[in-house]
Amino acid sequence: MALFSRKSKVVTPVASSSPAMAPGGGAAEARILEIGTDMLARARGHKTGLLSAKFYSDALMEWSMKDPQFKVQMFRFVDAFPMLKTTDDVYEHLRDYLDQPGVSVPPVIAAGLKAGGLAKGLAVKTISSQITSMASKFIAGTDAASALPGLKSMWDDGIAFSVDLLGETCVSDEEADGYQAKYLDLVRNLPGAVQAWKGEARLETDHVGAVPRTNVSIKISALSARCDPIDTEGAIRDLMKRIVPILETAKERGVFVNFDMEHFAFKDLTIELFQRCVEAVDFHAGLAMQAYLKSGPEDARRVCEWAKAKGKTVTVRLVKGAYWDAETIRSELNGWPCPVWPVKWQTDACYEQMAKIFLDATPRKAGEAGVKLALGSHNVRSIASVLAACEQRGLPWNAIELQMLHGMADQLKYAAAEMGLRMREYVPVGEMIPGMAYLVRRLLENTSNESWLKAGFLDNADPAALLRTPGPKAGEAGVGAGVGFSPEVLPERHTLSPAPAGLSNTRPFFTEPVRDFAEKKQREAFGGAIARATVPKVANDRTPSQAQEMVTRAAAALPAWRDTDARVRAEVLLKAAAMMREQRDGLAGVMIKESGKTWREADADVCEAIDFCEYYARCAVGLFERTRLGKFVGELDEVWHQPKGVAVIISPWNFPLAICAGMTVAALVTGNPVIVKPAEQTPGIASILCDILRQAMGAAGVPGKLAADVVQFCPAPGETTGAALVRDPRVAIVAFTGSRDVGLDILTAAAPGSPFVNAALRTNPPTHVKHVVCEMGGKNALIVDTSADFDEAVLGVRQSAFGFQGQKCSACSRCIVVDSQGMEGPTFTAFRRRLGEAMKALTIGDPLLPGTDIGPVIDAEAKAKIEGFIARAKQSGLAYVSLEIPQGLERTLGKPFVAPHVFFGVPETHELAREEIFGPVLAVMHASNFDDALRIANALPYKLTGGVYSRMPSHIEQAKRDFRVGNLYINRGITGALVGRHPFGGFGMSGSGSKAGGSEYLLHFVDPRACAENTMRRGFAPEL
Repeated sequence: MALFSRKSKVVTPVASSSPAMAPGGGAAEARILEIGTDMLARARGHKTGLLSAKFYSDALMEWSMKDPQFKVQMFRFVDAFPMLKTTDDVYEHLRDYLDQPGVSVPPVIAAGLKAGGLAKGLAVKTISSQITSMASKFIAGTDAASALPGLKSMWDDGIAFSVDLLGETCVSDEEADGYQAKYLDLVRNLPGAVQAWKGEARLETDHVGAVPRTNVSIKISALSARCDPIDTEGAIRDLMKRIVPILETAKERGVFVNFDMEHFAFKDLTIELFQRCVEAVDFHAGLAMQAYLKSGPEDARRVCEWAKAKGKTVTVRLVKGAYWDAETIRSELNGWPCPVWPVKWQTDACYEQMAKIFLDATPRKAGEAGVKLALGSHNVRSIASVLAACEQRGLPWNAIELQMLHGMADQLKYAAAEMGLRMREYVPVGEMIPGMAYLVRRLLENTSNESWLKAGFLDNADPAALLRTPGPKAGEAGVGAGVGFSPEVLPERHTLSPAPAGLSNTRPFFTEPVRDFAEKKQREAFGGAIARATVPKVANDRTPSQAQEMVTRAAAALPAWRDTDARVRAEVLLKAAAMMREQRDGLAGVMIKESGKTWREADADVCEAIDFCEYYARCAVGLFERTRLGKFVGELDEVWHQPKGVAVIISPWNFPLAICAGMTVAALVTGNPVIVKPAEQTPGIASILCDILRQAMGAAGVPGKLAADVVQFCPAPGETTGAALVRDPRVAIVAFTGSRDVGLDILTAAAPGSPFVNAALRTNPPTHVKHVVCEMGGKNALIVDTSADFDEAVLGVRQSAFGFQGQKCSACSRCIVVDSQGMEGPTFTAFRRRLGEAMKALTIGDPLLPGTDIGPVIDAEAKAKIEGFIARAKQSGLAYVSLEIPQGLERTLGKPFVAPHVFFGVPETHELAREEIFGPVLAVMHASNFDDALRIANALPYKLTGGVYSRMPSHIEQAKRDFRVGNLYINRGITGALVGRHPFGGFGMSGSGSKAGGSEYLLHFVDPRACAENTMRRGFAPEL
């Protein structure tokens, strides 16, 4: 069936040479208004398109337009719908979403949800058919063969096509190979079928020559599981292995191949890859570029200059951009500058600016290098402005191509064809599961209040308003509007901490942004710094007697440090944070070389150390200010705090800077002298931290002798010197992070003993009770529910299990997959396969290289212990998937490596399901339902982190209520806690006390004091 109900005579316009239409001000705008009004009138005259009022009167769309809360819940349900296998699954999820507070459910749906029985099936059938119907409007078929009849109808009706395979996440080489095969199928087989179609000069030629009939769009992220800009060269090598054969086949068959643009993180990688491919293979090449990016004009000039310099003719599909929400959210979460324009008119203005840059680079004759422009837009103002700009440059309208999305703007496609424009439809094909992200974006576009199509064809807005020059409306803020678009506003926007007066920085705390390794300058600076980094040579040789001397000095320094103004102590932390910020890449390099952290892990470790300093500095000041309780006349009631005394810090090797810094500065800022006993594997970075703290004290005006006594460094064996420090009666606080067994030993050693056992304690009791801050291990579980988004869950589980080789107390050690049909059921088997293949995409190598995912384990003892677990698991007959350590790697680097392993179908009684391993080993377990999954997850005494991947609201709420862990993560990985945002720490056998990086943590290091003063004298009180 043809897309259009009638055909009209095509009129080919001629570029105007009238002086009145010359570039400039009113005349240019008048011409834009003239063209736009004509196109809009033609489009509105065609009433049978999908974006007519009829489209919006479809039941789900109509309900969604009426109630924003219903729209949110319905579209979230639509996203989960393809994963639901049974009528009961669909019904339960639908009811769960629509039962949320504030959602107005249409009567026909509400009746079915309440009635159950046969009505339940009818409700499910109604909703399912509506979703399938909506999907069919935007997705042309499951594959090219099923889409081909529709493509031919489009061609017959004067519309060309570009086929796009749906799917936005590739987690394995197997999936990348599968996408390559599908793309190869398209470029091999489509041309033969398309070649038999009737000729259509308007679609097959532009102003300088022939245009290929067959047009295919590719997403680079679908063609490599290693598509990560942190290792741009490695990513390009892997991508070109699959892309070059596609391009060579396209060259042979005369197929045009367009590189789609995806998230901002891939922008520079995509442009670089595109340029190298064009230089390697002489194919018909196109590239999508996004006008919602602030870098758009610069990117446009970059591509134009490259094309001219290399003598290449390429096409650019200029689009507004489809990931605005995700880009704004991601940038704010990371504290990065937002890459997209904050308000829509800025994107529209940038679109026109970029289009003019491309038009200026448009070739004027065959064989001339430059950039041809394809307009990906449904906005008549944008289209008209470019057509007018063509006329101003003496270019005919067929110098550009108009492209629109399948299922959208059919009226405009009709109008464009009638006006003689070369019109191409972007046609997605694929299965519903990978197509959901695409479908939901289209639904959101169509129901957005800012949608030009909604305004133009549903609301029938005034043409003059629709076609006005991009700019703020009356009363609307100008450029830069939009809360949260600049990192500068984030501290006050989120208020993660107090903002005490009297400090050098009186703004609230905000997390230190990690490096954006998608940016070339940051990659190069980081790589250079870590290469130059040198690990200090530190001997772990301090003796118990030396430790005793340190305690003596610290105890003597306590009064002076205790009585130092709290703001001075806080200022020390701020200055230390500034010093670490200046040295951050070098500090990361020390950790990479000393502990084997990879790039992102090391950078995040430094950021967390900075965060602890900045956060605790702001939180500490108020503890030492007297706070009045009540307003009783005649009585002044106040509370404040004082430091506990000498603090011993026993820090781990897995976060050798962050955790060491967090415990140390928490004790320091609250007035306690500290003795830092770092892990024996990582004394180098700890020594640098202590040097920084002492330098910061000097910069804050603390005398050098006091600084030296308040911060002391004690690299030593834990069994002897560490044990002596814990047992010294003058020590008031022990802050420890490490294994369960060592933690329990410290708790036992720190206890004063029982006077009923040791009678001497009755006559000579200790002066204080030692306080132990004890953070121990975890056997953390991540539950994958039946409705989980596997694209996210697979990658989240993989990173949580194998980040820093699994050497995190928060790491995912157990993955519990819910499937009512058992381990042979569809959910368990699909997840098992995808996770196993995804693990194979990890790269084991030198952590100094950006492409390394898995580095060495900490030492030979750890390697032997981890491999013991692996060997016993294999002997028990468990199925597994593993990697191999590259030959010669251990010898070359001189460090021990353990290959990642995933074991499947692990019983609850197996040691893999019960023992903390602290290495790259994951046990995948089965649960029959969500309740069963929670039971398994809660069964162990460890209570640190846990996670759930689910799209069922009631299960998410149930997890918040019943998943007994200190840190619960929903639909994301379970590692990577951030100071002030994810206060970190567990209970049970995972530790005791308040959470690190939280508002209560500093209370570990102080004693509260209270005072009640009678202010009444002779019956008189000052307040009266």
